[in-house]
Amino acid sequence: MENTEEIRKKIARLINERGLNYAQVSLAIGKNIAYIQQFIKNGSPRRLGEIERHKLAQILKVDEQELTDLPLMIASGGKGNVNANILSLIIEHVENWLVYRKATLSPHDKAELIKLIYMRIGTESMDTALEKVKDFIEIYDELRKVN
Repeated sequence: MENTEEIRKKIARLINERGLNYAQVSLAIGKNIAYIQQFIKNGSPRRLGEIERHKLAQILKVDEQELTDLPLMIASGGKGNVNANILSLIIEHVENWLVYRKATLSPHDKAELIKLIYMRIGTESMDTALEKVKDFIEIYDELRKVN
């Protein structure tokens, strides 16, 4: 799986190959004129939002998975499609926890943590999921301190 820097380079290459420029693409995905340039050159935001990533994949004519370092298709134990809102909630809280703790995880470990949490709460309501995400992250944090 590619890291965020490799994904930025890929997006820049794809934009160029399609004869587009950053400003055009930024406006096409509903953002300000400098959004894509800031994303590619400055790394801000760290990852494209779900809506922006989806629109960009359509513009660049690539699979959405190529535009992220996190797995988009998570096995849901036969319970149907992935709940994108809960998955986004989990990713956001894991990212915030890493920043707050000044911690790092390999992309694989981060994806595994997200997958583990999602498999446990993917069918919950948003309110319940929010509380459970916080609980899982606190437990994970405590386990990291012990090891």
